[in-house]
Amino acid sequence: MPDHKDYQSAMDKVAPTQAWKAATLEKLAAARAKQEKTKAAPRLRVAKRVGLPLAAAAAVALLAVPAALQSGQFSTAGGTVQSSAASAPAAAEYSLDAAPETGNTTQEGALADGQPKSAAPPVRDFDLGEYQGLPVLVLGDDSGGMGGGVTYVAESLEDVRGDNPTWNIAAADLPATLPVWRAQSGEHAGPLTDLLNIAAEALGLPLVRDEEEETPTGYPSPDLWPSSVFGSLMDPEHWDPDRPLYEQLDPSKAKVWSVSASGCTVSGYRDGEGESEDCQAGDDAALALFGELAGIGNPAHQYAVSTGYDGQTHWMPGEHFYYENSGDTVAQRLLNYSFHRVRGSVDSTGALRNFSLTLPPDSEKVGDYPLCTPEEAMAALQAVLDEEQASGMREYDLSVEQLAGWQLEYAQSSMDPYIQPVYRFWLKTDLTPQEAFYENAAGDVYVSYTVSALPEGYCIPFEEVFN
Repeated sequence: MPDHKDYQSAMDKVAPTQAWKAATLEKLAAARAKQEKTKAAPRLRVAKRVGLPLAAAAAVALLAVPAALQSGQFSTAGGTVQSSAASAPAAAEYSLDAAPETGNTTQEGALADGQPKSAAPPVRDFDLGEYQGLPVLVLGDDSGGMGGGVTYVAESLEDVRGDNPTWNIAAADLPATLPVWRAQSGEHAGPLTDLLNIAAEALGLPLVRDEEEETPTGYPSPDLWPSSVFGSLMDPEHWDPDRPLYEQLDPSKAKVWSVSASGCTVSGYRDGEGESEDCQAGDDAALALFGELAGIGNPAHQYAVSTGYDGQTHWMPGEHFYYENSGDTVAQRLLNYSFHRVRGSVDSTGALRNFSLTLPPDSEKVGDYPLCTPEEAMAALQAVLDEEQASGMREYDLSVEQLAGWQLEYAQSSMDPYIQPVYRFWLKTDLTPQEAFYENAAGDVYVSYTVSALPEGYCIPFEEVFN
């Protein structure tokens, strides 16, 4: 049966030549230079969802793949195993004062409205100039739900909001600045390999890296391509390093864990004897194994519950974990809460079956950015709520007057080239669960939205720059 290498070989035979691609990019650059126009002043807004169809259209346009092959997948390129592992910083070592590093400040002009839709955009970086001495950021948002928010059904907001240390604190107690990092993706994805090595060393098993996925040609920016790295942790007693996995004498015994790293988190999964529904036991097992590595010296446990479409109350996936509960300042407590976490699950025998470990960013720090006030962020949110309703995106009334609470958190979505602070607002709607399509549920319907936490001028929504 043909494998992915056969597919890659077939794609290579129909791909355009390097000379053709270079000439095409040169023509596009020349046309773009003629059509540049000054950008409008940036506006503080909630970033709308931008999905992968944009990436697919750009890639297909540049590659000019024949119509019969346009539904194919992009080929992958092989990677190598790196043996060095970075040590995880402890919570007490977390520095808010690292010197920011900035690149050049040339601002790129936007494409004119008359640019043909079929033309592939040149590869762009995220250098949007500076504002008040700091690089201008771009914020992407790929949240899902009704309208631009995420919908929850719960008996009380306390059930779903978690234990964020900034929940509804007085505006005067907010930090003056918070750090921003480049996302660990694209050309800055090196720390992801370190995360795999950290997991391998913690479990005492050798790591075999999977092939790396190549950024598609023509994607708006390599920094935006969602990066993940994958590998396997092997049992030395059953693994022959000179043979690929499928040629091992007993592949089921040779491979112990499947591991992956994305964002600031490394996760692992292994086959087990079923999976226990005791989420607390899973988090306890993960804390015992990875707590010290995660810099958790003062553990606190968070869990959040919501009502599903079946009417049953469940612990929310990804919202139950241990975190470092310390810090002399609000900023330090927020950073420890955000970047020192462990969670897991156990099988029916009580053995760890899944784990995830979140560590502080190890990518370039962009700078320390000031924060806007909650009132300024709420005004930006109201503008978007009005726009949603006017466009028909949402058919029910929703206003910031229905605010139930807010908090600061760090955005790490796959459509965001930076790890940056945002406000999350929770609104209590007037909907019944049935009107929100939770036919068998009871309780109140809440919607949460995220808004940039930076003052106007420091951050631009993704679609205002790249659409």
